[in-house]
Amino acid sequence: MKQLAFIGPAYTSRSPNYSSQRCINLYLEGGKGKAPALLVGSPGLTAPWITLTGNGIRGMYVVDANTAIMVAAGTVYKVTTAAVATSLGTVPNDGKAVQITSDGINYMIASGGNLYSFTLTGTSTTNRYSGVSSVDYIDRRFVITLSGSGDFLWSDIENPDIPTSSLDFDVLNITPADGTPDNLVALRVSRRTIYMLGLQSIETWYNSGDATVPYARIDGGFFEIGCIAKDSIAEMDGVFWLGGDDKGAGAVWTMTGGAPKRISTPAIEYAIGQWPDMSDAYAFTYTQETHAFYVLSSVSGNETWVYDMSTGEWHQRAWLHSSGALHRIRPRCHIYFAGKNLVGDWESGNVYQYDLDTYTDNGNPLPAIRTTGTIQDGLELMRNITFQLDMDTGVGLTTGQGSDPQAMLRYSKDGGRTWSNSLWRTFGKIGEYGMRCIWHRIGGGERMVIEVSITDPVKRHITGAVFQ
Repeated sequence: MKQLAFIGPAYTSRSPNYSSQRCINLYLEGGKGKAPALLVGSPGLTAPWITLTGNGIRGMYVVDANTAIMVAAGTVYKVTTAAVATSLGTVPNDGKAVQITSDGINYMIASGGNLYSFTLTGTSTTNRYSGVSSVDYIDRRFVITLSGSGDFLWSDIENPDIPTSSLDFDVLNITPADGTPDNLVALRVSRRTIYMLGLQSIETWYNSGDATVPYARIDGGFFEIGCIAKDSIAEMDGVFWLGGDDKGAGAVWTMTGGAPKRISTPAIEYAIGQWPDMSDAYAFTYTQETHAFYVLSSVSGNETWVYDMSTGEWHQRAWLHSSGALHRIRPRCHIYFAGKNLVGDWESGNVYQYDLDTYTDNGNPLPAIRTTGTIQDGLELMRNITFQLDMDTGVGLTTGQGSDPQAMLRYSKDGGRTWSNSLWRTFGKIGEYGMRCIWHRIGGGERMVIEVSITDPVKRHITGAVFQ
């Protein structure tokens, strides 16, 4: 038996003969085991932790250990760790993500092009400013960007003796991000740095302490790389976004060491380039068991790509529609609250737990799919290949689907262009730890590609594969 380079990231290039690797609902985890890495099944969705009234969870925000804010459609809710929700008011519902921030007493939300304030004890929201594209908070002030403009504003400084002092925006509290004359898409605060993301440029600003204009651009903090999707901006020890400018678009960037770094591969950029409209992309970040993920979804492209900051590799995630087609995943936003990774459904009012020990999407199948790179022996014809997975076996459930879990294999003889019928093999009922998941004499060709998928709701950990 020969070792096969089965463990790897998603990498489907323009030429399937070069690489047609898929890695769907599986991600790489390195370690000090018998192999350099293994494939781990991505988290499933539990039954809803809470269901709010309104179609689509548009944003979530952690207030403290006991309280979170969630926006479902046009209603703003206060939610407790006991999953009890109370309405705090309403905002316009344009179906897109919202931004929420706070000074510790007052809360601001940018929704539908306007800025609203509310409190945890109130029952209504107040429209504070029109034509607002984003909001954040830094050093006792709220900062906002204006739609269709290169300007940003800041609120009056917070006065501890006046609870609402930070809610007012003086018309004189305005300055342009003027490194280049393009419009600001949004701003985001990370580690007390303000990232101003424009259509064709990025600027980094800080609190200079000046009495008149309290913010200034960091020396060398101007970069000619823009942002083409406001909702693709996400923060985790820095900022991530889907970029573009007058020279091209469709790369994913992050700020590292004070400068932009391109993190998308040619294969990921090829996939993004197929989306009909890149501007409708949205993203969130989260961490789970030492992995930190940037999760990027497209509405028009109907797919989700995930960058693992821990390994520097990409994989795809997908939700299996009843038609059998793969779609973008249901989560649109994330918070860690009540000791759980909670994610909000883009279509319904459901908030789920994102759980590594759940192997379904709210009871529906969660497929795990790995497609190899092209297997060649020079250009010689390979005949009657035997293929075996090295994986956790004997993980079947006690009863029902998954009690005798199956892996499905199909193969291509032409580098991933056409495929065989499916071949099924068990990988062990509960306790059958010595079971071998093996396919004998599956055929051959000059440019073989093998794909394995699992839909049964059981653990899916794959360490490698061999063939002869």
